This record gives sequence, C-alpha cells and structure tokens, in this order.
Amino acid sequence: MAEGQNRRMHVQDVLEQLFDDENVYNSSSSSSDTDNYFDQSESEQEYIEDLLNNANLVQELSIEQSGKDMIFDIDSHNGWQREDHEPSVMPFEGRPGLRCDLPNHATPMDFFYLLFDAGMWDILVIETNKYAQRRIENENLKPYSRLNDWCDVTVDEMKVFFALVMAMGLVRKSDIAQYWSTKECVNTSFFGKYMTRNRFHLILSNLYIVDNNLAVPEGQPGFDKLFKVRPFIQMLHKNFLKYEPERDISFYEGLCPFKGRAHFRVYNPMKPNRFGIKLYQVCEAKSGYTIGFDVYHGDTDVIQYVEALEDEDTQGSYSDLSTTTKIVIGMLAFCGLLSKGHHIYMDNYYTSPELMEELDLLNTYACGTLRINRKGVPKAIQSVKNLRKGEAIFRRRGNMLVLKYHDKRDVHMLTTIHTANLAVLERENRQTHEPITKPMPIVEYCKKMGGVDLSDQVVQYYEVLRKSVKWWRKLFFHMFNLMILNSFILYKKYSEDEKKKTHHDFRAEIIASLIQTAPNAPRPKSGGRQTPEPIDRLTGRHFLCAIEPKPGAKKQAPTRPCIVCNVDRGEGSRKRKETSFQCKQCHKALCVRNCFERYHTVKNYRAQNDQ
Repeated sequence: MAEGQNRRMHVQDVLEQLFDDENVYNSSSSSSDTDNYFDQSESEQEYIEDLLNNANLVQELSIEQSGKDMIFDIDSHNGWQREDHEPSVMPFEGRPGLRCDLPNHATPMDFFYLLFDAGMWDILVIETNKYAQRRIENENLKPYSRLNDWCDVTVDEMKVFFALVMAMGLVRKSDIAQYWSTKECVNTSFFGKYMTRNRFHLILSNLYIVDNNLAVPEGQPGFDKLFKVRPFIQMLHKNFLKYEPERDISFYEGLCPFKGRAHFRVYNPMKPNRFGIKLYQVCEAKSGYTIGFDVYHGDTDVIQYVEALEDEDTQGSYSDLSTTTKIVIGMLAFCGLLSKGHHIYMDNYYTSPELMEELDLLNTYACGTLRINRKGVPKAIQSVKNLRKGEAIFRRRGNMLVLKYHDKRDVHMLTTIHTANLAVLERENRQTHEPITKPMPIVEYCKKMGGVDLSDQVVQYYEVLRKSVKWWRKLFFHMFNLMILNSFILYKKYSEDEKKKTHHDFRAEIIASLIQTAPNAPRPKSGGRQTPEPIDRLTGRHFLCAIEPKPGAKKQAPTRPCIVCNVDRGEGSRKRKETSFQCKQCHKALCVRNCFERYHTVKNYRAQNDQ
C-alpha cells in the first residue's frame, strides 16, 4: 500500500515535467512481443454486434453463480473470493472540454486550423521544393521526365493540392489519373479546373516534410525510424491534446492499410485490411475522438513515460511489467489521463490482472474482455466448463472482478469498475418472450467499445490516395485524414450552427475554403493552344488550300493534325492523323476526304467520330 501511495503522489509531478518537454518522443525501447497480436475473435465480434442491438437497460439484478462452481477455495490463497462487493472507485476529476478558445461562430475551417498549424504549409513548401531540386541535380533525367517541367511550389498551390487530395476522399475512383479523365461517363471537371494532372503528380512525387540530410544513420544514437513523418506526428500530438475527454476512454489498435515494403508492417487477420502500419490509439468512447496515438515501428515510444514514473522509492517497480501493460500505462501517461478517475475500456490483447492492479494504484479504472490463460487469472474461471446458457461464475479480489458468462459462447471479462450484477435489457427473447439479461460489465463494455471502431470506419469512408509505394506517405495521409475526423468531431461538439453539417459537407466546405484562400495559385490554361472556332463554320463559303510553310522552314510541304480525326487523343488513344490541307477561311487543318465536309456540316463534329 505504501508503494501505491508513493506512485499516486509522484505521478502528477512527473507528468507535468513530461508535458513541459517539447521533444516528447525519442525512445528505442523494444516491444518485440507485440509483433503477433489479435483483437477479439470473430465470434466475440458477432456477439458484441448482437448485444449492441439490445443494450437499453431497464433494471439490475444480482448474478447467481452456476451450481457447477464447486471449487470454492482453490483461489483463496491468492485473495480471490466468491463474495461480491462495490469496488472503491474515486470520483472523476477531469475537466472535459477544449483547452483553447474558439472564434465566435467558428467555421469548419476554424476547427481545421485548431489541429493543423498554419506554419506547416511553409514546412511542406520548403521541404518539397528542396527535395525536388535535389532530385533534378542528382538524377539523370530522361527527356520526357515530368521533373524537367518542375517549378517551385508555393503555399497557395500547396493548399490547392491538399484540397484536391481531400476531394479524392469524397469522389472515389480507381486511379489518380481517372480524376482528370475527359471521358463523358467519368469526367470530373473540378480537378482539371484547379490543377493539371501532371502538376498534381509532380507535387505528389516530391512531397516532403523533413530534410533527409538531417536524418541520423541507423545504428547511431538518435536514429528515428519515423523521421520522415516526425514533424507531422509531433504537431498532431500537441494539437490533439487541446481537447480533454470525458470519463469513458477506449484503448485500441488502429491500422493504416499498407501492403508495400516496411519492416514494421504488421498482419492482423481480424481487421478488414489485414496488412498495414499499427497505431495504438486512445479515443473518447462516446465520440471516437483520438486523444493520442503512437505508431508502432518495431519499438514503442510510449514506454519512456512508464520509465519516467519511477522514482527512488519505486525504482524498478515498473521494469518487471509486461510490454502490453507498459504500452497502456505509457499511452495514458502521455495523454495526461492517469490519476483522474478515468474508465478505460480495452480488448483482450491488453487486459490482464497485472494491468488492472497497476491502473488501480494510479486511480484509473478499466474493463475489458479477457484471455483466460493470462497470468493471475483465478483457477476456478479456467477450470469450470460446460456452462449452460445464462449461467455465470465470478471471483473478486479487491477492486478486480473476473467474470465468466455463457450465452452463445463463453465470454470472459475483467473489470475494476463494475459489480457482478445482471442488466435486464429492454428487448425480449423472441422464443420465450422473456426480458433479455446480460452481466453489467458486458453491457457497459459493448456500449463503450461499440464506438471504438468508429474512427477507423469513418477514415476508411473518406480515405485519400489509396495506393502508395512509400510507407511514410501512406501514413502521412492516413494521419491527415485522422486529423480531419477529429476536427469534425470538435465541430459537432462546439459549433454554434443551428443545423450541423454532415461529415461529407464539412469536408466539402474545407476544400472550398482552402481553394478560396489560395488566390495566387496557378490555374490550368483552358482551351490549350486551340483557336476559337469561326462563327460561320456551318453557314459561310469555305475552300480548301494547302498549308503554307513558315518563312525559312526546311519543310516546304508542312502537315498538321486534322482537327476532326484527332479529337479523341488521350484516354481513347488512336493513331495521330496528319494532313497537308486546311480550310482557307477557318484556318483549320482538315483531311480532304470526309473531314472537310463533316467539319462544315455537322454541329457536334466531335461526337461519334469514326474517322
């Protein structure tokens, strides 16, 4: 108990020192045992989805333990008892809300800039231009390389670029080039109006946010595997903490889908996208707002926060903890969520008696599904099998309650928040017409964790730039998308609009605002080099003549592409046709056969052109 009091007294002082340090992430602690991990099994997920449809609570009843639980004293030497009691839980002392001021009648753009520093535009522009110039100087460019046309990007042009990137999340197409397609069935004029396809590809291929020359070589002190995205990660870490969450928190693993080469890419068969870059995320259970995250890259940055909690009186007390316990405590420490009475909900990958005891010492409480082979789980919970539907057994030690309940299958829960009570739900069993009952820990877990995948789900709906060879670029745009989602959640909470915008309209307004605030961005030249069509094309008198050579030209019989034969160049590529004749009055190059007549007699001579 003395050790626990020392931790409670010391944790706030240490956390205050941590948050004063700007360079909060610079650790290389190993976490090799997190390479192979799983979320809830498929059967557990189905059970949770089924339960969420029956979660309106009517009444609470005490659980009567199954008669099969005849092993009463097997765990008594470890302090586990069959008797239940209310856990000792401190009141919630957090102050939910924004930690900064908003302008009156804040617009979606105000919420965007709440999490996105305006100075990041300058960083993107400087580093992108620097990287492009370095490539031009060091690479042997081919004659037709896009880099030959490179000109430095400006802040306004960078805003337009990101506006188009966001728009790609609203308009789904299979390939980036399709956004500039001129085919009638898939044409989207918005993209070509503000930037050419080649210019977009140029900026995308040279996009950078950090100078590679400043990277520390691998194997030397200070080497950072996430160096290429570190400035953006640090910005999000700082700005996401501008909002303090409500009491109920969800801890889970997000995934940035990626199938390319990255030695810290993980495989999770339980996720819709099985391959990707893993992110540990702490979210507000009700809204899905991401308070903090850590990118798993073979090491875990957050373990340094656990090590910082140690002092002379508790030296070494955290060093013996499992890696999963350190990750949870480290993430909560980084987000400033310890010792405030928060309730944390998590899946069975993290839940263990060890973690619950450590969180309880830090006045933080938790609930989660449990793997019964975890160290410290009561033998009775592991031994009793073949429970009938609706039967349950439990054991309690202090604030910890371990529960085994059988419905369609065995469900195991570990909590320091709840009692062993049954919740009578609003809906009835279709066969017996009796009220549906579930243990309270399961009902509360499903409510709090049911919205956990909200963040991943919505980010997938509006995913931008779906394919990328470079892992850091894929991760960068994934985090950018996550930032927009957080902005929208804050908009829904604090906007003064009488009618709140949908997520789609919120993004659309940010896109429009980025373009409006970039008046100096270059625009594509409409119409290219073509001259306006003569007004009397269909009514005047027209005659053929040979195309005259330019003064001093070597070629005395010049040719030009026929305006009728070559209308479908590009997507509907066809062989280029040249002619040495033109209309004397219209100055348009035309083939003698068919094309001259079609051009002067058909109003829409480009349609259904079979020449």
